This record gives sequence, C-alpha cells and structure tokens, in this order.
Amino acid sequence: MIDDDLVRVAADAIMRYLHSHPHSADTVEGIHEWWIDWPSMPESLTITHIALVRLEAAGLLECRRVSNREVWRLRQSQSD
Repeated sequence: MIDDDLVRVAADAIMRYLHSHPHSADTVEGIHEWWIDWPSMPESLTITHIALVRLEAAGLLECRRVSNREVWRLRQSQSD
C-alpha cells in the first residue's frame, strides 16, 4: 500500500527543488537521491516515481526519453 502522505512529501520536495533549479532534469533515481531530503532513511523509489507521475498528470512535469533512460524536468512552459 502506498502512503499518500509520503508521495506528497516527495512531490513537494521535487517542486521546491525545481523552483530553485528550474533547468534541472534527472532520472527517477537521481531525483530520489539528490532532490529529496528524506527526514530519515530514504523511502522506496516507488514513492518518488508515483510523485513524478502525479506531477506529470497535473501538467507540471514532463518525462523525456534520453537514450534508454527517462529524464524528468519541468514542463517547458513552466520553466520559461
């Protein structure tokens, strides 16, 4: 079962990071490791992925394929 509160914590941290670094882009693993300041031990990577998908569904982020990796960033209209 996914904890919606943790997903919200991750989504909020991602958006805070992107407001400070609007041209940043990274993989789910990089975002999980470097963009989110987990209060204790890092949560499951699934939490970060769900947060990214929800932010994309809300029109805030976009996912681009670079080689064989998915890279997440602010939607272009959001970062201009």
